[in-house]
Amino acid sequence: MVRLFCWALIGLVGLSGVVLAEDGKLEVPAAGGAEVHFQSAEYTRELWIGLCPDGIEQGDFLAALREACSDTTSVGVIRCDVDPELTNDPLEREVLASVSTKTAVRRLAERLKIDRRNTRIVLVGMFESSLVALRAGADETVPVDGVVLIDPPVGDIEVEGKRPIGVDVFLHPRSQGEFEREENELVDRLGGWGMNARIIRSPDRLSDLHGRLHEAWDTLRGYHTRQDDPTAKPLTATAIAGKLKNNRVVFVGELHGNPGAHQVELEVLRAMSKQGTPLALATEQFERDTQMYVDDYLADLISEKEFRERARPWPNYADYRPLIEFCKANKIPVIAGNIPRPLANRVYKEGVEVLEKFSDDEKSWCAPEVKALPGAYRKKFFEAMGGMEGHSDAMERMYASQCFKDDTMADSVAKWLKDYPKGRVLHINGNFHSMNGLGVPEKLEALMPDLDIGLITCTSDPETEAAPNEWIVDVPAPRPMRRRDAQPEGH
Repeated sequence: MVRLFCWALIGLVGLSGVVLAEDGKLEVPAAGGAEVHFQSAEYTRELWIGLCPDGIEQGDFLAALREACSDTTSVGVIRCDVDPELTNDPLEREVLASVSTKTAVRRLAERLKIDRRNTRIVLVGMFESSLVALRAGADETVPVDGVVLIDPPVGDIEVEGKRPIGVDVFLHPRSQGEFEREENELVDRLGGWGMNARIIRSPDRLSDLHGRLHEAWDTLRGYHTRQDDPTAKPLTATAIAGKLKNNRVVFVGELHGNPGAHQVELEVLRAMSKQGTPLALATEQFERDTQMYVDDYLADLISEKEFRERARPWPNYADYRPLIEFCKANKIPVIAGNIPRPLANRVYKEGVEVLEKFSDDEKSWCAPEVKALPGAYRKKFFEAMGGMEGHSDAMERMYASQCFKDDTMADSVAKWLKDYPKGRVLHINGNFHSMNGLGVPEKLEALMPDLDIGLITCTSDPETEAAPNEWIVDVPAPRPMRRRDAQPEGH
Protein backbone atom coordinates (compact mmCIF):
# COMPACT_ATOMS: atom_id res chain seq x y z
CA MET A 1 0.00 0.00 0.00
CA VAL A 2 1.22 3.49 -0.78
CA ARG A 3 0.12 6.32 1.49
CA LEU A 4 0.31 9.80 0.06
CA PHE A 5 0.56 12.82 2.31
CA CYS A 6 0.53 16.28 0.73
CA TRP A 7 1.24 19.52 2.57
CA ALA A 8 0.32 22.94 1.17
CA LEU A 9 3.17 24.84 -0.41
CA ILE A 10 3.15 28.21 -2.13
CA GLY A 11 4.83 27.79 -5.47
CA LEU A 12 5.60 30.05 -8.38
CA VAL A 13 5.17 33.69 -7.37
CA GLY A 14 2.29 35.33 -9.18
CA LEU A 15 0.17 32.26 -9.78
CA SER A 16 -2.97 32.51 -7.72
CA GLY A 17 -4.04 30.07 -5.04
CA VAL A 18 -2.31 27.55 -2.82
CA VAL A 19 -2.05 23.82 -3.33
CA LEU A 20 -4.62 22.20 -1.05
CA ALA A 21 -3.54 19.63 1.52
CA GLU A 22 -4.39 16.13 0.38
CA ASP A 23 -4.32 12.85 2.24
CA GLY A 24 -4.91 9.65 0.33
CA LYS A 25 -4.05 6.01 -0.10
CA LEU A 26 -3.06 4.00 -3.13
CA GLU A 27 -2.63 0.28 -3.46
CA VAL A 28 0.69 -0.97 -4.81
CA PRO A 29 0.35 -4.48 -6.26
CA ALA A 30 3.83 -5.54 -5.17
CA ALA A 31 5.22 -7.64 -2.37
CA GLY A 32 7.60 -4.97 -1.08
CA GLY A 33 5.10 -2.35 -0.01
CA ALA A 34 5.98 1.33 0.05
CA GLU A 35 5.07 4.60 1.73
CA VAL A 36 5.35 7.93 -0.02
CA HIS A 37 5.40 11.40 1.54
CA PHE A 38 5.39 14.38 -0.80
CA GLN A 39 5.14 18.15 -0.99
CA SER A 40 3.91 19.60 -4.26
CA ALA A 41 4.87 22.99 -5.66
CA GLU A 42 2.16 25.00 -7.38
CA TYR A 43 4.24 25.01 -10.55
CA THR A 44 6.27 21.82 -11.00
CA ARG A 45 9.21 22.12 -13.38
CA GLU A 46 10.82 19.11 -11.74
CA LEU A 47 9.81 16.32 -9.39
CA TRP A 48 12.66 15.01 -7.27
CA ILE A 49 11.86 11.73 -5.55
CA GLY A 50 14.18 10.52 -2.80
CA LEU A 51 14.49 6.82 -2.02
CA CYS A 52 14.89 6.64 1.73
CA PRO A 53 17.81 4.45 2.89
CA ASP A 54 18.01 2.57 6.16
CA GLY A 55 18.95 4.71 9.14
CA ILE A 56 17.33 7.93 7.89
CA GLU A 57 13.83 8.99 8.89
CA GLN A 58 11.51 9.56 5.97
CA GLY A 59 10.32 12.91 7.34
CA ASP A 60 13.90 14.11 7.76
CA PHE A 61 14.73 13.14 4.19
CA LEU A 62 11.65 14.98 2.90
CA ALA A 63 12.43 18.13 4.88
CA ALA A 64 16.04 18.15 3.69
CA LEU A 65 15.01 17.60 0.07
CA ARG A 66 12.39 20.35 0.25
CA GLU A 67 14.93 22.76 1.70
CA ALA A 68 17.51 21.93 -0.96
CA CYS A 69 15.31 22.25 -4.06
CA SER A 70 13.83 25.32 -5.74
CA ASP A 71 10.21 26.39 -5.28
CA THR A 72 9.35 25.12 -8.76
CA THR A 73 10.31 21.60 -7.73
CA SER A 74 7.89 19.18 -6.12
CA VAL A 75 9.53 16.64 -3.84
CA GLY A 76 8.65 13.19 -2.58
CA VAL A 77 10.29 10.45 -0.54
CA ILE A 78 9.59 6.74 -0.92
CA ARG A 79 10.33 4.22 1.79
CA CYS A 80 10.07 0.54 0.97
CA ASP A 81 9.71 -1.97 3.80
CA VAL A 82 10.10 -5.52 2.57
CA ASP A 83 8.56 -8.00 4.99
CA PRO A 84 11.46 -10.06 6.43
CA GLU A 85 9.19 -13.11 6.37
CA LEU A 86 9.25 -12.92 2.57
CA THR A 87 13.04 -13.04 2.28
CA ASN A 88 16.24 -12.04 4.00
CA ASP A 89 18.36 -12.37 0.87
CA PRO A 90 19.80 -8.87 0.10
CA LEU A 91 19.43 -9.20 -3.66
CA GLU A 92 15.85 -10.48 -3.42
CA ARG A 93 14.96 -7.65 -1.04
CA GLU A 94 16.49 -5.15 -3.47
CA VAL A 95 14.41 -6.57 -6.32
CA LEU A 96 11.20 -6.44 -4.28
CA ALA A 97 11.96 -2.88 -3.17
CA SER A 98 12.57 -1.84 -6.77
CA VAL A 99 9.22 -3.29 -7.86
CA SER A 100 7.42 -1.30 -5.16
CA THR A 101 9.44 1.81 -5.96
CA LYS A 102 8.56 1.68 -9.65
CA THR A 103 4.87 1.47 -8.87
CA ALA A 104 5.15 4.22 -6.27
CA VAL A 105 6.86 6.55 -8.77
CA ARG A 106 4.11 5.95 -11.32
CA ARG A 107 1.37 6.55 -8.76
CA LEU A 108 2.99 9.71 -7.42
CA ALA A 109 3.33 11.11 -10.95
CA GLU A 110 -0.34 10.31 -11.55
CA ARG A 111 -1.46 11.90 -8.27
CA LEU A 112 0.46 15.10 -9.03
CA LYS A 113 -0.86 15.06 -12.62
CA ILE A 114 2.65 15.33 -13.99
CA ASP A 115 2.81 16.25 -17.68
CA ARG A 116 6.07 14.75 -18.93
CA ARG A 117 6.36 17.43 -21.61
CA ASN A 118 6.75 20.05 -18.88
CA THR A 119 8.23 18.23 -15.90
CA ARG A 120 11.44 16.27 -15.37
CA ILE A 121 11.34 13.43 -12.84
CA VAL A 122 14.56 12.70 -10.98
CA LEU A 123 15.21 9.84 -8.55
CA VAL A 124 17.61 10.48 -5.69
CA GLY A 125 19.26 7.41 -4.19
CA MET A 126 21.51 7.48 -1.15
CA PHE A 127 23.75 4.65 0.05
CA GLU A 128 22.07 1.29 -0.65
CA SER A 129 18.90 2.89 -2.04
CA SER A 130 21.05 3.97 -5.00
CA LEU A 131 20.79 0.41 -6.33
CA VAL A 132 16.99 0.61 -6.32
CA ALA A 133 17.15 4.02 -8.04
CA LEU A 134 19.25 2.52 -10.84
CA ARG A 135 16.86 -0.40 -11.29
CA ALA A 136 13.91 1.97 -11.53
CA GLY A 137 15.76 4.28 -13.88
CA ALA A 138 16.61 1.41 -16.22
CA ASP A 139 12.94 0.42 -16.60
CA GLU A 140 11.49 2.26 -19.60
CA THR A 141 7.97 1.92 -18.20
CA VAL A 142 8.86 4.12 -15.21
CA PRO A 143 8.58 7.90 -15.76
CA VAL A 144 12.16 8.91 -14.95
CA ASP A 145 14.46 11.42 -16.66
CA GLY A 146 17.45 11.36 -14.34
CA VAL A 147 19.05 9.58 -11.40
CA VAL A 148 21.17 11.20 -8.69
CA LEU A 149 23.27 8.89 -6.51
CA ILE A 150 24.87 9.97 -3.25
CA ASP A 151 27.61 7.68 -1.93
CA PRO A 152 26.37 4.51 -3.65
CA PRO A 153 27.96 1.11 -2.92
CA VAL A 154 30.10 1.26 -6.05
CA GLY A 155 31.12 -2.39 -6.01
CA ASP A 156 27.48 -3.56 -6.00
CA ILE A 157 26.41 -1.56 -9.07
CA GLU A 158 25.78 -3.50 -12.24
CA VAL A 159 23.51 -1.97 -14.87
CA GLU A 160 23.50 -1.83 -18.66
CA GLY A 161 22.29 1.78 -18.78
CA LYS A 162 20.72 1.71 -22.23
CA ARG A 163 17.81 4.06 -21.58
CA PRO A 164 18.70 7.69 -22.43
CA ILE A 165 18.62 9.33 -19.00
CA GLY A 166 21.18 11.38 -17.09
CA VAL A 167 23.07 9.91 -14.14
CA ASP A 168 24.95 12.03 -11.59
CA VAL A 169 27.03 10.57 -8.77
CA PHE A 170 28.39 12.30 -5.66
CA LEU A 171 31.25 10.62 -3.80
CA HIS A 172 32.90 11.51 -0.50
CA PRO A 173 36.24 9.64 -0.72
CA ARG A 174 39.16 9.90 1.68
CA SER A 175 41.68 10.77 -1.03
CA GLN A 176 42.02 11.73 -4.67
CA GLY A 177 43.41 8.29 -5.41
CA GLU A 178 40.34 6.62 -3.92
CA PHE A 179 38.08 8.93 -5.94
CA GLU A 180 39.85 8.11 -9.20
CA ARG A 181 39.56 4.38 -8.55
CA GLU A 182 35.84 4.67 -7.78
CA GLU A 183 35.28 6.95 -10.76
CA ASN A 184 36.86 4.47 -13.18
CA GLU A 185 34.89 1.60 -11.68
CA LEU A 186 31.63 3.56 -11.86
CA VAL A 187 32.14 4.44 -15.52
CA ASP A 188 32.49 0.73 -16.23
CA ARG A 189 29.67 -0.49 -14.00
CA LEU A 190 27.13 2.09 -15.22
CA GLY A 191 27.27 0.68 -18.75
CA GLY A 192 26.05 3.14 -21.37
CA TRP A 193 25.26 5.71 -18.69
CA GLY A 194 28.91 5.82 -17.69
CA MET A 195 29.88 7.54 -20.92
CA ASN A 196 28.32 10.86 -19.86
CA ALA A 197 27.70 10.43 -16.13
CA ARG A 198 28.84 13.33 -13.99
CA ILE A 199 30.91 11.81 -11.19
CA ILE A 200 31.67 14.47 -8.62
CA ARG A 201 34.06 14.45 -5.70
CA SER A 202 32.62 16.29 -2.72
CA PRO A 203 35.07 18.42 -0.73
CA ASP A 204 33.19 17.83 2.54
CA ARG A 205 33.30 14.25 3.80
CA LEU A 206 31.59 15.19 7.07
CA SER A 207 28.47 16.88 5.63
CA ASP A 208 25.11 15.71 6.96
CA LEU A 209 21.92 14.78 5.08
CA HIS A 210 20.95 18.41 4.51
CA GLY A 211 24.45 19.28 3.34
CA ARG A 212 24.65 16.43 0.86
CA LEU A 213 21.26 17.14 -0.69
CA HIS A 214 22.05 20.86 -0.91
CA GLU A 215 25.33 20.01 -2.59
CA ALA A 216 23.58 17.81 -5.14
CA TRP A 217 20.97 20.44 -6.00
CA ASP A 218 23.42 23.36 -6.13
CA THR A 219 25.88 21.45 -8.29
CA LEU A 220 23.31 20.19 -10.78
CA ARG A 221 20.69 22.96 -10.78
CA GLY A 222 22.16 25.99 -9.03
CA TYR A 223 24.33 28.95 -9.96
CA HIS A 224 27.06 31.10 -8.44
CA THR A 225 27.54 34.80 -9.12
CA ARG A 226 31.14 35.93 -9.46
CA GLN A 227 32.19 38.80 -7.22
CA ASP A 228 35.43 40.69 -6.75
CA ASP A 229 35.47 39.68 -3.09
CA PRO A 230 35.47 35.85 -2.93
CA THR A 231 34.53 35.99 0.76
CA ALA A 232 31.39 38.06 0.12
CA LYS A 233 27.94 36.65 0.77
CA PRO A 234 26.60 34.78 -2.30
CA LEU A 235 24.64 37.10 -4.56
CA THR A 236 21.32 35.85 -5.92
CA ALA A 237 19.90 36.64 -9.33
CA THR A 238 17.19 38.58 -7.51
CA ALA A 239 19.86 40.78 -5.94
CA ILE A 240 21.54 41.33 -9.31
CA ALA A 241 18.19 42.44 -10.75
CA GLY A 242 18.00 44.95 -7.92
CA LYS A 243 21.40 46.37 -8.85
CA LEU A 244 20.23 46.69 -12.48
CA LYS A 245 16.90 48.33 -11.66
CA ASN A 246 17.88 51.56 -13.43
CA ASN A 247 18.72 49.79 -16.68
CA ARG A 248 15.86 49.86 -19.17
CA VAL A 249 16.99 46.64 -20.82
CA VAL A 250 18.53 43.66 -19.06
CA PHE A 251 20.00 40.85 -21.12
CA VAL A 252 20.38 37.36 -19.67
CA GLY A 253 22.66 35.27 -21.85
CA GLU A 254 21.93 31.63 -21.20
CA LEU A 255 23.36 28.24 -22.00
CA HIS A 256 20.40 26.63 -23.75
CA GLY A 257 18.89 23.88 -21.62
CA ASN A 258 21.06 24.64 -18.59
CA PRO A 259 18.93 24.44 -15.41
CA GLY A 260 21.04 26.99 -13.55
CA ALA A 261 20.70 29.53 -16.35
CA HIS A 262 16.94 29.05 -16.57
CA GLN A 263 16.67 29.50 -12.79
CA VAL A 264 18.53 32.80 -13.13
CA GLU A 265 16.09 33.94 -15.83
CA LEU A 266 13.05 33.13 -13.71
CA GLU A 267 14.42 34.90 -10.64
CA VAL A 268 15.32 38.01 -12.65
CA LEU A 269 11.87 38.07 -14.28
CA ARG A 270 10.16 37.81 -10.90
CA ALA A 271 12.32 40.60 -9.47
CA MET A 272 11.89 42.97 -12.41
CA SER A 273 8.12 42.47 -12.34
CA LYS A 274 8.10 44.02 -8.86
CA GLN A 275 10.14 47.11 -9.75
CA GLY A 276 7.17 49.26 -10.67
CA THR A 277 7.52 50.03 -14.38
CA PRO A 278 5.89 48.43 -17.45
CA LEU A 279 7.83 45.29 -18.30
CA ALA A 280 8.08 43.02 -21.32
CA LEU A 281 9.90 39.74 -21.76
CA ALA A 282 11.67 39.45 -25.13
CA THR A 283 13.00 36.10 -26.27
CA GLU A 284 15.23 34.56 -28.89
CA GLN A 285 13.10 31.43 -28.62
CA PHE A 286 10.01 32.82 -30.38
CA GLU A 287 10.05 34.19 -33.94
CA ARG A 288 8.31 37.37 -35.05
CA ASP A 289 5.79 35.73 -37.34
CA THR A 290 4.33 33.91 -34.30
CA GLN A 291 3.63 37.07 -32.26
CA MET A 292 -0.15 36.83 -32.72
CA TYR A 293 -0.22 33.33 -31.26
CA VAL A 294 1.94 34.37 -28.31
CA ASP A 295 -0.42 37.29 -27.66
CA ASP A 296 -3.50 35.11 -28.00
CA TYR A 297 -2.17 32.56 -25.53
CA LEU A 298 -1.26 35.21 -22.97
CA ALA A 299 -4.78 36.63 -23.34
CA ASP A 300 -6.24 33.15 -22.86
CA LEU A 301 -7.83 33.22 -26.32
CA ILE A 302 -6.28 29.93 -27.43
CA SER A 303 -5.38 26.74 -25.60
CA GLU A 304 -1.85 25.74 -24.73
CA LYS A 305 -2.15 22.91 -27.22
CA GLU A 306 -2.93 25.33 -30.05
CA PHE A 307 -0.22 27.69 -28.83
CA ARG A 308 2.40 24.94 -28.98
CA GLU A 309 1.28 23.94 -32.44
CA ARG A 310 1.22 27.44 -33.93
CA ALA A 311 3.94 29.36 -32.06
CA ARG A 312 6.65 26.78 -32.86
CA PRO A 313 8.38 26.86 -29.46
CA TRP A 314 11.80 25.28 -29.25
CA PRO A 315 11.98 21.54 -28.46
CA ASN A 316 13.09 22.40 -24.91
CA TYR A 317 10.09 24.68 -24.36
CA ALA A 318 9.67 23.13 -20.91
CA ASP A 319 12.69 25.22 -19.83
CA TYR A 320 10.95 28.45 -20.87
CA ARG A 321 7.42 27.54 -19.91
CA PRO A 322 7.79 28.84 -16.31
CA LEU A 323 8.63 32.27 -17.77
CA ILE A 324 5.69 32.26 -20.16
CA GLU A 325 3.25 31.07 -17.49
CA PHE A 326 4.53 33.74 -15.10
CA CYS A 327 4.00 36.40 -17.77
CA LYS A 328 0.52 35.06 -18.48
CA ALA A 329 -0.44 35.16 -14.79
CA ASN A 330 0.98 38.66 -14.31
CA LYS A 331 -0.14 40.21 -17.63
CA ILE A 332 3.43 40.81 -18.82
CA PRO A 333 3.71 41.03 -22.63
CA VAL A 334 6.11 38.68 -24.40
CA ILE A 335 7.99 39.90 -27.46
CA ALA A 336 8.60 37.20 -30.06
CA GLY A 337 11.82 38.85 -31.10
CA ASN A 338 13.76 36.55 -33.40
CA ILE A 339 13.76 36.32 -37.17
CA PRO A 340 11.95 33.29 -38.62
CA ARG A 341 14.61 30.66 -39.20
CA PRO A 342 13.78 30.16 -42.92
CA LEU A 343 14.54 33.83 -43.60
CA ALA A 344 17.90 33.66 -41.81
CA ASN A 345 18.67 30.50 -43.76
CA ARG A 346 17.97 32.30 -47.03
CA VAL A 347 20.59 34.89 -46.14
CA TYR A 348 23.05 32.09 -45.41
CA LYS A 349 22.32 30.34 -48.71
CA GLU A 350 21.87 33.33 -51.03
CA GLY A 351 23.56 36.30 -49.34
CA VAL A 352 22.19 39.62 -48.06
CA GLU A 353 20.92 40.53 -51.54
CA VAL A 354 18.04 38.12 -50.95
CA LEU A 355 16.32 40.72 -48.73
CA GLU A 356 15.15 42.46 -51.91
CA LYS A 357 13.14 39.34 -52.75
CA PHE A 358 11.32 39.20 -49.40
CA SER A 359 7.56 39.71 -49.46
CA ASP A 360 5.99 42.53 -47.43
CA ASP A 361 5.06 40.05 -44.68
CA GLU A 362 8.57 38.65 -44.61
CA LYS A 363 10.04 42.14 -44.37
CA SER A 364 7.82 42.83 -41.36
CA TRP A 365 9.28 39.79 -39.60
CA CYS A 366 12.89 40.96 -39.70
CA ALA A 367 15.16 43.97 -39.35
CA PRO A 368 15.18 46.30 -42.38
CA GLU A 369 18.82 45.51 -43.17
CA VAL A 370 21.69 43.18 -42.31
CA LYS A 371 24.59 44.88 -40.53
CA ALA A 372 27.41 42.35 -40.76
CA LEU A 373 30.04 44.74 -39.44
CA PRO A 374 33.74 44.27 -38.71
CA GLY A 375 34.97 44.42 -35.13
CA ALA A 376 35.11 42.34 -31.97
CA TYR A 377 31.91 40.40 -32.65
CA ARG A 378 33.08 39.34 -36.09
CA LYS A 379 36.43 38.25 -34.66
CA LYS A 380 34.69 36.29 -31.92
CA PHE A 381 32.35 34.62 -34.41
CA PHE A 382 35.10 33.40 -36.70
CA GLU A 383 37.17 32.20 -33.75
CA ALA A 384 34.17 30.17 -32.61
CA MET A 385 33.96 28.73 -36.13
CA GLY A 386 37.56 27.54 -35.91
CA GLY A 387 39.38 30.61 -37.19
CA MET A 388 37.99 30.31 -40.72
CA GLU A 389 37.74 34.05 -41.41
CA GLY A 390 38.07 34.95 -45.06
CA HIS A 391 38.37 31.34 -46.19
CA SER A 392 35.01 31.03 -47.91
CA ASP A 393 31.99 32.96 -49.06
CA ALA A 394 29.86 30.47 -47.12
CA MET A 395 31.43 31.61 -43.83
CA GLU A 396 30.76 35.23 -44.72
CA ARG A 397 27.12 34.41 -45.41
CA MET A 398 26.92 32.47 -42.14
CA TYR A 399 28.21 35.52 -40.27
CA ALA A 400 25.66 37.70 -42.07
CA SER A 401 22.88 35.29 -41.08
CA GLN A 402 24.04 35.44 -37.44
CA CYS A 403 24.03 39.24 -37.55
CA PHE A 404 20.57 39.26 -39.14
CA LYS A 405 19.24 37.44 -36.06
CA ASP A 406 20.91 39.99 -33.78
CA ASP A 407 19.64 42.91 -35.88
CA THR A 408 16.10 41.55 -35.73
CA MET A 409 16.11 40.93 -31.99
CA ALA A 410 17.47 44.44 -31.38
CA ASP A 411 14.87 45.92 -33.74
CA SER A 412 12.09 44.07 -31.89
CA VAL A 413 13.15 45.50 -28.53
CA ALA A 414 13.63 49.02 -29.90
CA LYS A 415 10.14 49.08 -31.41
CA TRP A 416 8.54 48.05 -28.11
CA LEU A 417 10.52 50.61 -26.11
CA LYS A 418 9.51 53.38 -28.50
CA ASP A 419 5.87 52.41 -27.99
CA TYR A 420 6.38 52.32 -24.20
CA PRO A 421 8.80 55.16 -23.33
CA LYS A 422 8.76 54.26 -19.63
CA GLY A 423 8.91 50.52 -20.21
CA ARG A 424 11.66 48.03 -19.50
CA VAL A 425 12.61 44.79 -21.22
CA LEU A 426 14.14 41.55 -20.01
CA HIS A 427 15.76 39.87 -23.02
CA ILE A 428 16.77 36.20 -22.89
CA ASN A 429 19.02 34.65 -25.50
CA GLY A 430 21.97 32.32 -25.93
CA ASN A 431 25.00 33.89 -24.28
CA PHE A 432 26.89 34.30 -27.57
CA HIS A 433 24.26 36.86 -28.63
CA SER A 434 25.00 39.21 -25.70
CA MET A 435 28.25 38.27 -23.93
CA ASN A 436 30.48 41.30 -23.23
CA GLY A 437 27.80 43.55 -24.73
CA LEU A 438 28.38 42.29 -28.26
CA GLY A 439 25.68 40.98 -30.60
CA VAL A 440 22.17 42.12 -29.73
CA PRO A 441 23.11 44.73 -27.08
CA GLU A 442 25.59 46.33 -29.48
CA LYS A 443 22.95 46.48 -32.22
CA LEU A 444 20.34 47.85 -29.81
CA GLU A 445 22.70 50.55 -28.57
CA ALA A 446 23.25 51.64 -32.17
CA LEU A 447 19.48 52.04 -32.56
CA MET A 448 19.01 53.77 -29.18
CA PRO A 449 22.34 55.36 -28.16
CA ASP A 450 21.10 56.74 -24.83
CA LEU A 451 19.74 53.40 -23.62
CA ASP A 452 21.00 52.00 -20.32
CA ILE A 453 21.70 48.30 -20.77
CA GLY A 454 22.51 45.72 -18.11
CA LEU A 455 24.14 42.36 -18.80
CA ILE A 456 23.96 39.01 -17.04
CA THR A 457 25.96 36.24 -18.67
CA CYS A 458 25.58 32.61 -17.64
CA THR A 459 28.58 30.43 -18.41
CA SER A 460 30.29 27.19 -17.43
CA ASP A 461 33.65 28.49 -18.72
CA PRO A 462 35.85 29.72 -15.85
CA GLU A 463 37.86 31.83 -18.32
CA THR A 464 34.91 34.08 -19.22
CA GLU A 465 35.67 37.70 -18.33
CA ALA A 466 33.14 40.42 -17.62
CA ALA A 467 32.67 43.65 -19.52
CA PRO A 468 31.59 46.85 -17.70
CA ASN A 469 28.09 46.52 -16.24
CA GLU A 470 28.14 42.75 -16.86
CA TRP A 471 27.54 40.13 -14.21
CA ILE A 472 29.06 36.70 -14.78
CA VAL A 473 27.08 33.78 -13.35
CA ASP A 474 28.63 30.32 -13.24
CA VAL A 475 26.14 27.54 -13.96
CA PRO A 476 26.44 23.72 -14.03
CA ALA A 477 28.96 22.32 -16.48
CA PRO A 478 27.73 20.10 -19.33
CA ARG A 479 28.02 16.35 -19.15
CA PRO A 480 31.35 14.76 -20.05
CA MET A 481 31.71 12.67 -23.19
CA ARG A 482 33.95 9.70 -22.45
CA ARG A 483 35.26 7.11 -24.87
CA ARG A 484 34.39 3.53 -24.07
CA ASP A 485 37.72 2.20 -25.36
CA ALA A 486 39.50 4.38 -22.82
CA GLN A 487 37.85 2.60 -19.90
CA PRO A 488 38.97 -0.61 -18.18
CA GLU A 489 37.16 -3.79 -19.09
CA GLY A 490 35.21 -5.98 -16.70
CA HIS A 491 34.16 -5.42 -13.12
